[in-house]
Amino acid sequence: MFSVRRFAAGAVVATAAAATALVGGGTAQADVPVWQANCHLYNVFNTGGMSNCELPTWHQVKLTCIAWPVPFVYWKYGPAQYGQNQSWASCDSLNALSKIEVIQA
Repeated sequence: MFSVRRFAAGAVVATAAAATALVGGGTAQADVPVWQANCHLYNVFNTGGMSNCELPTWHQVKLTCIAWPVPFVYWKYGPAQYGQNQSWASCDSLNALSKIEVIQA
């Protein structure tokens, strides 16, 4: 009987310790705005582009493209990515990239 009480008490202490480790294991770092996240933009052959950020934030690459022969402007967006993951996009034709920027996703 004594060993059953000891086992039950040990189980309660182990459960409480595990819950404390999960709940109080550290505070999550808050996401920063994209303009403070040290984001980098890369032009890929004047047709596509990519972005990645050094600090934790949700970001997305936005391309401004020009269609020819009748010039009109359109936008292409890469997938939303977090932190150092890369967001890629490309225009529909060669040398169509006019502007590249990173936006908050």
